[in-house]
Amino acid sequence: MVSVAAVCYNSADMDATAFAKQTAVVVAEAILLYMLSRLIFVWVLQSVASRNPRARGGRLVQLLRLPGNLIHELSHAAGYLLFGYTVRRMVPCIFDPRGRGSCQPGRPWSPIALPWLATGLAAIAPLLVGTLALRGAANMLAIDLHFATLAHAGFADLLVNNIWANLQALDFNAWQTYLFLYLAFSIGSELAPSSTDVRRSIPALLSVGIGLIAAFIVLQRLPADTPICQFFTTHMDSALGWLQALLNFGILTVALAAAITAIPALLIRAVRR
Repeated sequence: MVSVAAVCYNSADMDATAFAKQTAVVVAEAILLYMLSRLIFVWVLQSVASRNPRARGGRLVQLLRLPGNLIHELSHAAGYLLFGYTVRRMVPCIFDPRGRGSCQPGRPWSPIALPWLATGLAAIAPLLVGTLALRGAANMLAIDLHFATLAHAGFADLLVNNIWANLQALDFNAWQTYLFLYLAFSIGSELAPSSTDVRRSIPALLSVGIGLIAAFIVLQRLPADTPICQFFTTHMDSALGWLQALLNFGILTVALAAAITAIPALLIRAVRR
């Protein structure tokens, strides 16, 4: 793992490079996880959707989506609450006439709540909260997945060799395996923010990114023994490392679900033409 522990020392170029590389890996993993989630939702899940616009996708789609959609909407709600707003209304897909699910913020509970920040960060919350839920499900069901990190393995190894190795390692005689794969498919298909969520998140993400860059530049000019600099060097490495490990797990889990369901979806689409 690339370390940023020397961020406050004088070798500014090296420190900036290390920090940028580690941050870039986290961003790349988040984008890859987003793409895999959209792949499952658009290609696999929609292959079994009803063609009747009044059927809200059909009962099978609603059943497949329900765990993931509940976590998706709860993630939005948690984001609003965390950033200063109450939740006025939350509806999972099964009770939504449009079959989508929704979460609407209420009045601010904090005097310093910023609506654009809360809306933007709540919009992308499912990517993180959903992955945490998948990790928790794996722990509860005793599913042991092994993976190499994107920083060390690269995209090809992460998505091919790791998937094949874990498919061979899964115990298909155990019910826990099938329950986990169902949750991986359901939650994985709902990890990605919608197109509306992505648009809402842009101002917040840009602001957070600019703020981090500005803080990094200021901290590089401070002596290494200042409390704020020590706090940054102690916790930034841990935070980025934790995000890398979590996103890697999400990538592997959702990729497993995609690998198992892609061929059946292809056959279903071919038959329905």
